[in-house]
Amino acid sequence: MIREFQYRGETFRVNYHGIHGHEEVFIIHMIDGEEWGEISIDRMTEENDTSAPIEDICVILCDRLIIEREINCADPNAGFAWVEGRVLAQVHNGIQDRH
Repeated sequence: MIREFQYRGETFRVNYHGIHGHEEVFIIHMIDGEEWGEISIDRMTEENDTSAPIEDICVILCDRLIIEREINCADPNAGFAWVEGRVLAQVHNGIQDRH
């Protein structure tokens, strides 16, 4: 799944695939439609709460990226919200039927 969301007044794009709790997750900070900083986690091999929903993982990664890149957020108190209509790609769950 590739999807955009807002967090702390900034726009981010998430690309994640795999089964719940074992996804590879990539977060990209977007500025005026261009890709800037990036951070990722492989939930199968890296320390994380595998029961956490993807939204919580996005927030954790964004907080790390904001610190690492010293991002001055437009609205530091704004929470997480999916950008409606901005699902950029649906990716299958890794299980395919043979025809």
